[in-house]
Amino acid sequence: MKQTVLSRFLLAASLTAFLAITTSAFAQFGTRYEETKIDVNSYPAEIQNGYRVFANKCSACHDLSSSLKQSRSPQAWTAEVHRMQAMASSHINDREADQIVKFLAYDETHRKDLARESANANSGNSPEVAGKQLFESYGCSSCHSVAGAGNTSSPLDGIGNKKTAEELKRLIVSPSSGSAMPAMSIPDKDLNDVVAYLRTLK
Repeated sequence: MKQTVLSRFLLAASLTAFLAITTSAFAQFGTRYEETKIDVNSYPAEIQNGYRVFANKCSACHDLSSSLKQSRSPQAWTAEVHRMQAMASSHINDREADQIVKFLAYDETHRKDLARESANANSGNSPEVAGKQLFESYGCSSCHSVAGAGNTSSPLDGIGNKKTAEELKRLIVSPSSGSAMPAMSIPDKDLNDVVAYLRTLK
């Protein structure tokens, strides 16, 4: 009788521990891609299919809102998808990886480019205002936060007091080896505007 009670207690404790770990994992790798909605109906059929593969496969481990906000060159997206594909948990085959890359590259040069053009058009010729909007359209808030808004694991508050304009430019386009920051392929005007905004964060 005592052995049975002890066995049940140990089983309950194990289940509790497992559920705690599982809950923590889902909290870390949430699938809240509905937070960032994009209309792919105007995209070519092949790209729409790539979006569906992206949403299905990548949501297993990532919050797709972050992926949809990030901005990378086609080459950088290819490298990133292949890096993810190499992980045992990805279950992404070569055909699916190619479809995901094509969607991300197309989305980059259409939806995101339009967002950046709109940011420049609505800035009133103020580099700081344009830079703030470009900061969002380039997906910087998926990794960084300002005044608590964005990814708070890497805040940029006060960066304007810590880095010169040239130092900020180097950090954006040519981050140090081993840095989690990807090298950004960004036009000079956009780069100058983003840096002008970052310099206001003092």
